[in-house]
Amino acid sequence: MQWGQIKTLFILCFFLLDIYLLFLVIQKQSNEDLPLKETEELREQEQELELENIKYPDNLPDSIPDEAYVSLKQKTFDESEVKQIESQENQEIRIVNNSFILGKFKKTIAIPENATDEDIERLISSTVYLGNEYKFEYWDEESNVLVFFQVIKDDRPVYYNQNGMIMIYLNDKNEMIAYTQSLLGEPSPINDEKTLITPLKAIYTLYENRLLLSYDEATEVEMGYHSMLPLESGTQVLVPTWKITINDTKERFVNAAQRYVIKVNDDFVNSVLHMSIDNLIAIKGQDEFKESMLEILQSRLGDNRSESE
Repeated sequence: MQWGQIKTLFILCFFLLDIYLLFLVIQKQSNEDLPLKETEELREQEQELELENIKYPDNLPDSIPDEAYVSLKQKTFDESEVKQIESQENQEIRIVNNSFILGKFKKTIAIPENATDEDIERLISSTVYLGNEYKFEYWDEESNVLVFFQVIKDDRPVYYNQNGMIMIYLNDKNEMIAYTQSLLGEPSPINDEKTLITPLKAIYTLYENRLLLSYDEATEVEMGYHSMLPLESGTQVLVPTWKITINDTKERFVNAAQRYVIKVNDDFVNSVLHMSIDNLIAIKGQDEFKESMLEILQSRLGDNRSESE
């Protein structure tokens, strides 16, 4: 090889090396500038919320590290679990398809006067199978039903999921008379980890979508999961989700990975009641349990209340 060709080759190699080093410097500078840009954007959002007199807790949850979505299926109980469920004290129980529990209390159970959410959770934990794996979410006064959502990874609730909930039915004395229950299986991470938005950015997202107005207050912010994609196999895909309570009354949900507002399921109780009735009807034969449980469930349906009163 002639010296001129060798020299040209060396020059070309050094030129490519210079380009590569320049790329590394630019990338490093961009990465260093990113936190600064995010800080400036955060400050602007804080100022805009302040101008609108929108308040939120001083102690917002910490930002969550990058996370993957999770997948899971409804749990199917094995023979030993079925025996354990059916051995619960003071209960008459039916299990449909080894996955859905319908229970009636032989003696009603009173809820202590002025009970806190924690008091109610302790009561359910000691009364219902794996009750400690559920979080008390709200009391549906119209149907007189207590609604619990299952908690999974890091004690996060799975919001409005028919396959991971407990509904406790109360009588007119607010005593527990019956319940329905479903349980989700073990979660598994899927796909690559994704960057999650901060709680403040989730609050700002509600403001951008006019779901948080002037003088409103985000009174509570917590991280949970919401179903994103049910698959034909029965597998569900859950996405990390910020739940934001507004003025202690309204709930709003923001997809923490893709930053969009998730629609609230206002008909959740009715949909679970219909599902529970379908499961009850699937039990073969007729007996006192089936008839009395059907009466309890049907009396709670919003579209039937006017007929039964």
